Amino acid sequence: MRDDKVFRLMIDKMHEVAVVPPQQVGPFTPLYKRIVPWFKYFPLKSAVIVALFVSFFLYIILGITLVKLASLLQFGF
Repeated sequence: MRDDKVFRLMIDKMHEVAVVPPQQVGPFTPLYKRIVPWFKYFPLKSAVIVALFVSFFLYIILGITLVKLASLLQFGF
Protein backbone atom coordinates (compact mmCIF):
# COMPACT_ATOMS: atom_id res chain seq x y z
CA MET A 1 0.00 0.00 0.00
CA ARG A 2 2.89 2.38 0.62
CA ASP A 3 3.94 2.09 -3.02
CA ASP A 4 0.49 3.10 -4.24
CA LYS A 5 0.64 6.33 -6.26
CA VAL A 6 -2.80 7.57 -5.11
CA PHE A 7 -1.87 6.93 -1.49
CA ARG A 8 1.34 8.92 -1.89
CA LEU A 9 -0.57 11.82 -3.52
CA MET A 10 -3.11 11.81 -0.67
CA ILE A 11 -0.35 11.87 1.95
CA ASP A 12 1.40 14.74 0.17
CA LYS A 13 -1.87 16.66 -0.05
CA MET A 14 -2.59 16.02 3.64
CA HIS A 15 0.82 17.40 4.62
CA GLU A 16 0.26 20.41 2.38
CA VAL A 17 -3.08 21.18 4.04
CA ALA A 18 -1.81 20.43 7.55
CA VAL A 19 1.04 22.92 7.31
CA VAL A 20 -0.84 26.19 7.68
CA PRO A 21 0.98 29.21 9.07
CA PRO A 22 -0.55 30.97 12.10
CA GLN A 23 -3.14 33.53 11.17
CA GLN A 24 -1.89 37.10 11.24
CA VAL A 25 -4.18 40.13 11.24
CA GLY A 26 -1.53 42.81 11.24
CA PRO A 27 -1.19 44.96 14.36
CA PHE A 28 -4.40 43.49 15.81
CA THR A 29 -2.98 39.94 16.14
CA PRO A 30 -2.50 40.04 19.96
CA LEU A 31 -6.03 41.40 20.43
CA TYR A 32 -7.39 38.80 17.99
CA LYS A 33 -5.69 35.97 19.88
CA ARG A 34 -7.19 37.16 23.18
CA ILE A 35 -10.75 37.73 21.92
CA VAL A 36 -11.32 34.70 19.65
CA PRO A 37 -11.15 32.06 22.45
CA TRP A 38 -14.01 33.85 24.25
CA PHE A 39 -16.21 33.55 21.16
CA LYS A 40 -15.13 29.95 20.66
CA TYR A 41 -15.63 28.63 24.21
CA PHE A 42 -18.33 30.99 25.56
CA PRO A 43 -20.47 31.98 22.54
CA LEU A 44 -23.66 32.78 24.46
CA LYS A 45 -21.87 34.76 27.15
CA SER A 46 -19.96 36.64 24.45
CA ALA A 47 -23.14 37.39 22.49
CA VAL A 48 -24.85 38.78 25.61
CA ILE A 49 -21.88 41.00 26.45
CA VAL A 50 -21.61 42.29 22.86
CA ALA A 51 -25.39 42.92 22.69
CA LEU A 52 -25.33 44.89 25.95
CA PHE A 53 -22.35 46.93 24.79
CA VAL A 54 -23.95 47.71 21.41
CA SER A 55 -27.27 48.59 23.05
CA PHE A 56 -25.59 50.93 25.52
CA PHE A 57 -23.51 52.51 22.75
CA LEU A 58 -26.61 53.08 20.59
CA TYR A 59 -28.48 54.54 23.56
CA ILE A 60 -25.63 56.98 24.18
CA ILE A 61 -25.62 58.03 20.52
CA LEU A 62 -29.36 58.04 19.73
CA GLY A 63 -30.80 58.68 23.20
CA ILE A 64 -34.57 58.51 23.49
CA THR A 65 -34.83 58.11 19.71
CA LEU A 66 -33.68 54.52 20.17
CA VAL A 67 -36.70 53.79 22.39
CA LYS A 68 -39.03 55.38 19.82
CA LEU A 69 -37.38 53.38 17.03
CA ALA A 70 -37.78 50.13 18.97
CA SER A 71 -41.46 50.90 19.61
CA LEU A 72 -41.98 51.73 15.96
CA LEU A 73 -40.35 48.49 14.85
CA GLN A 74 -42.27 46.46 17.41
CA PHE A 75 -45.77 47.81 16.76
CA GLY A 76 -45.46 49.10 13.20
CA PHE A 77 -46.79 52.38 11.84
